[in-house]
Amino acid sequence: MSEQHPPVAQPPYGQQPPPGYYPPPKKKHTARNILIAMGVLFVVFVGGCFAVVGLAANEVSDAIEESENETGGRANPVEITPGEAFSVRGFDYAAGWTVGADALGDIQVEKLKVTNNRDDRDSALVEIKFWKGQEILGMTSCTTELIEVGTTVALSCLSGDDMPKRYNRVTINDTF
Repeated sequence: MSEQHPPVAQPPYGQQPPPGYYPPPKKKHTARNILIAMGVLFVVFVGGCFAVVGLAANEVSDAIEESENETGGRANPVEITPGEAFSVRGFDYAAGWTVGADALGDIQVEKLKVTNNRDDRDSALVEIKFWKGQEILGMTSCTTELIEVGTTVALSCLSGDDMPKRYNRVTINDTF
């Protein structure tokens, strides 16, 4: 709280103050001004951080959406034929693979091999889906470890879905 001084009688306008009269000293608010400046800088800094994080999140979201819409992405799967060779986004899958039911009747994909012809080493993380019209009857997920460029490896496929008796198409897409 500010210190209050008793009112000081000042001489009328144009007259000199009596000897020994000094007006009350002006208060310096240095500490208050420093705190206000620091508060403003903090708010600007935090706002800038939020802006940077927001822009980065938007860029990541756009990249994911673009990837999903590419051929072979989650939103644009590639139709494949069991046993035949096919390519998805720089991964070349060899002919000779099979689909069927395992001992429990679940979807089983065997002998599916992929060669990495992308620009960098990468893992295959794909979904193979069995369709009847617009309905997905079953799906299996297939994965690999990191594959060096130019290297061929077998995929490991796992499904808990029963192998459909009748389906009219099979698709594959990257999971991300």
